[in-house]
Amino acid sequence: MPGASAPTVGLDIGTSAVRAAQVTRSRAGLKLVSFGQAALPQGAVVDGEIRDAGAVSQAISQLWKRVKIRSKKVILGIANQRVVVRQIELPFLEEKEFRASLQFQVADHIPMPVDSAELDYQIIDDYSDKDGQRMMRVLLVAAASEMVESFVETASAAGMSPAGVDLAPFAIARAVSPNARGESGAAGAEAVVDVGATVTNIVVHHNGEPRFVRILLVGGDDATASLAKDLDVPFEEAEAMKLDLAHGVGTEEMKNLISGRVDNLVNEIRGSVDYYLSQENSESISSVVVTGGGSLTPGFTERLGQVLHSDISRGAALVDMNTKKSGLTDEQIAEVEPMAAAAVGLARA
Repeated sequence: MPGASAPTVGLDIGTSAVRAAQVTRSRAGLKLVSFGQAALPQGAVVDGEIRDAGAVSQAISQLWKRVKIRSKKVILGIANQRVVVRQIELPFLEEKEFRASLQFQVADHIPMPVDSAELDYQIIDDYSDKDGQRMMRVLLVAAASEMVESFVETASAAGMSPAGVDLAPFAIARAVSPNARGESGAAGAEAVVDVGATVTNIVVHHNGEPRFVRILLVGGDDATASLAKDLDVPFEEAEAMKLDLAHGVGTEEMKNLISGRVDNLVNEIRGSVDYYLSQENSESISSVVVTGGGSLTPGFTERLGQVLHSDISRGAALVDMNTKKSGLTDEQIAEVEPMAAAAVGLARA
């Protein structure tokens, strides 16, 4: 087991793969010491939840051996439908008092027994309501304890030493956005959209202060599955076809199939953004950052920009790092960067 001084590794357990990143910080800046990924069998992780703990543990062990990651101290990321993130309004309390009475204060605001949930929060601001009562807005995070424990136990079974659990959307935002890290400021809010294989994470923040989080059970695999079904080809072949379309290779039928799925995904994202904007204290969206392997689906960024009426920038989790120690070539960096945000963000925590 690593000692207290062991460096922390970000461990992202995704739908199709487990990914790990170790990042160090020095006067010269950030350095990517190691990054690697190991494929998971289909069904091992479904909609962000572990279904086959043995297969996931085995993949983690194989990843550590292959990449030769020395530290086993990990921060885990979670994002699934058993995580609830809500902005709530409560009578004002000093933070020490609020923390001590947290379970009592939030019990009516989450759809799960409070004694079966892991709770975290961030106080956004305080204000006076129309009656003059002092109130506070709180971003509340509640995760089912059983689900969190499944991640911790699976990592432990692989020989890891879990040091913490973080919400993957927060880690992703840290990885790809200087604004989310508080390194720069901007007028309005920024939306960070991470499209994975079957889970899409949306974070809206205002200069690093999270205001809204939505976890959607939709992703890039929906387009691949549509191709596989309609063209009667294996899933892996359909995935290759989808990527070929990004380079202009494919039929009109394939383009139309992909376009329909892209529209579905974009409409889900727009619905979440519209919900955020409908809130009383929302800020207008001034920028949108996308990342994740599913965001490479042909036509996605263009369609998202049209629907949100915003320029879309692609998040680059490794752009500000020295990657020479990682052993990855420039080509490999370019290939893994869209999928690296969660692991890198967890490592940067």
